[in-house]
Amino acid sequence: VQMWLPSGPSILSGASPSSFQLSTVGFVAVLAVAQRRRVARAAEETKKKTRSIAKETLARLRSRSPRTTPKGQAKKKMPPAPDPYELDEEGRKIFPWPKSFAEIVQTALFSTMNLIMEGETRIEVCFPPLPLADLDWNICDLTETRIVDANIQHAIAFAKLMVKDKRAFPQLNAEEALKKAQEGAPVQEPDKIKGLLERRFKKKPEGDLGRTVRIIFPNKPDMLRARDIHYNKWRKMDRPELLRRGYYNEVNEDAWPGPFEDVFVYIICQEAAELPKIRNYIEKADAVATRQGRVLRHVLFNLNLNKLRSDIEFQRRLLPFQPGQATSKVHFDFFTTFRNAYLIRFGKYTQTVLRDPFNINYVGAMYHAYPSPWQVFMQDPDGAYIPIWATDLRPSVQCVKRKLQRANSLWRDVGLPEDDSKDDVYKVADIKAAGTIQKTVLQFIKEGAGDALWWEEGFDEEVSRKWRLA
Repeated sequence: VQMWLPSGPSILSGASPSSFQLSTVGFVAVLAVAQRRRVARAAEETKKKTRSIAKETLARLRSRSPRTTPKGQAKKKMPPAPDPYELDEEGRKIFPWPKSFAEIVQTALFSTMNLIMEGETRIEVCFPPLPLADLDWNICDLTETRIVDANIQHAIAFAKLMVKDKRAFPQLNAEEALKKAQEGAPVQEPDKIKGLLERRFKKKPEGDLGRTVRIIFPNKPDMLRARDIHYNKWRKMDRPELLRRGYYNEVNEDAWPGPFEDVFVYIICQEAAELPKIRNYIEKADAVATRQGRVLRHVLFNLNLNKLRSDIEFQRRLLPFQPGQATSKVHFDFFTTFRNAYLIRFGKYTQTVLRDPFNINYVGAMYHAYPSPWQVFMQDPDGAYIPIWATDLRPSVQCVKRKLQRANSLWRDVGLPEDDSKDDVYKVADIKAAGTIQKTVLQFIKEGAGDALWWEEGFDEEVSRKWRLA
């Protein structure tokens, strides 16, 4: 106690009363500070025992402010349109090969908006979410974390650009638009849709609320993970409330409020069995919106439908043991009604020849960006992509391979005829399309008997040919 008392004579030896009072007040203040420290220390220890590290980490991430642009440095802005196209000899618009993923997303949005402004309501966008050196998009595992996260980031960027686009969607008659979109195909679950329409759903509030986009995930855990992991990307925009999240099965829940948004973007479908779930969501959302007099726009974003379609063939054998698997009807009756706005599909091949160097590797890609035709690019020795062919109908995978063989001077080695117009796009079943060629013996040995994949040659089964159009 003596260390807190003032130095000099005490009160008993004649010190002034004011000096004694000051020393007493100081002593009490020090005791109060010590008491507060003990209480705070006890509270902190209690908090440590009951705290949630996950919640603290999430709160810390959310408290971080977005990155600001340094002073004196101009803020980067996306240009209003992708690189200008060129006109080919037939007057078709040819887009150049993209230089970055930012340009890919931007061009995909540009092409999607062009189709929407022309009255299309079902649109497909597909491109590899990672560079070719890191990913083979044709055979990859769609559940891989890096692929899922890359697709989520591209989808968020795509949705933000769509929200920022100020062009008003064309006013369409709801019933006529739905009839045109379905192309006469029956719905998947008519009884459930009929029961759904007996419920009352709230209509979208009138007024200038801005364009709203809903990104649909396969399930609720994936949706919540995307919300937490990519929190800053969801919030970093002028009006983040216009960008929302959902999941495939929410339309089957009693608490589903109805389709409030204008555009629905479906992402990270991880297996072919989830394709009927997407169809179920779209058909139920369209039915409710049509009853309200609204027209919805649906975008299949990077679902890698080619790979999922090829998985359907394998799952046919599992159908008796695993009910609910996708069948070929989901493609012929539903996914053929989607118009492609943007697509990149790479092909990496090796050809064995009876001359030096005996094994020749060649790489190419099929590229489409509406309103351009379907284009085939070859990769030159420097890694650049050069356009070699264009067509107004989606070429088969086999046709693209033949065009790359010709571009790499391999057509003699594989037995292709000299006339390249017979490389075929589809089988002779479609009179309006190019017919299949009469194969020579050498070509039959090199290529086999098949010409196209099952979903490419099903002209009689498909309800629409929109998916084939440029």
